[in-house]
Amino acid sequence: MQGKTEVSAGIAVGVLANMAWGLAFLVPVLLAEFDPVVITVGRYLCYGLVSLVLVVATRNRLRYPAAAWRSAVLFAVTGNIGYYFLVVQGVALVGAPVVTVVIGTLPVTVALYGNLRHRDYPFRLLVPSLLLIGCGLVLVNLVEVDWSGAGGRGLVGQLVGIACAVVALASWTWFGVANSTFLKANPSITSAEWSTLVGVVTLVLSLLVTPFLVGGGVAAPGANPWWLLVGSLVLGLVVSWGGTLLWNRASTLLPVSVAGQLIVFETLSGLLYVYLATVRVPPLLEVVGIVLVVAGVLIALRRARRHAARVVPADGPA
Repeated sequence: MQGKTEVSAGIAVGVLANMAWGLAFLVPVLLAEFDPVVITVGRYLCYGLVSLVLVVATRNRLRYPAAAWRSAVLFAVTGNIGYYFLVVQGVALVGAPVVTVVIGTLPVTVALYGNLRHRDYPFRLLVPSLLLIGCGLVLVNLVEVDWSGAGGRGLVGQLVGIACAVVALASWTWFGVANSTFLKANPSITSAEWSTLVGVVTLVLSLLVTPFLVGGGVAAPGANPWWLLVGSLVLGLVVSWGGTLLWNRASTLLPVSVAGQLIVFETLSGLLYVYLATVRVPPLLEVVGIVLVVAGVLIALRRARRHAARVVPADGPA
């Protein structure tokens, strides 16, 4: 059982990790002049280079089975490059608040899919939470989406943006469960080694995409490439590498049930950053929607944790 000091420290570090992850929703807003593919590649080139430096520093020869490499490629797409491209595309088409709130349901979708795979608790426990989340998402979309299509964004484009957010959510949900399953099935590969391996594969994939970006169409006329460099460094070093480092530390100090609830701070910080950067206050209806989504996520995690506590015997593992 973790002591109060460790739990307090873990919560603080976990909140910092999620505040770092929240920047992933802000940077595309600030780099709206650049193509989503460019932003995605810039992020993962930086993250991959850090992973490569770690490989050299630790003298890791990357001698892993072929199956591990295949999984690393699949996870690099679903959990990194493909996922974040869909997030950035969604932000460009429908706006950051909608995408941030949709992605904010990750703790529940991961719990649902994980439970579908392992049947840890009855699905009926999550029905009230899903209703709250559904109502919250409807309210946010009612406010943020220009349903008349009369504004700068067409209605079809906005709907495509929502679809991008949903597909990104599904992609990371699958990745989250599959990645955890892989690590448990391959105890010889540590989490640090696996993170580095996936980072190196991500670098290779980013390098393969880079040549196709040369030659225009990647940025609006007059866009400052230095801002792209700064944004890529923030995404690669602060969000991907720093956020993961902080989260791994928090995970060693906190019970899984507590750590899962902290992911809500990624949504809250992402929304706060966007509202501050765009100098606007969300309308009351949107605030109500955000509160409903956050409440639904927290209630779902709390119910799942309580059920697990009843199932595990009193003399079970601490």
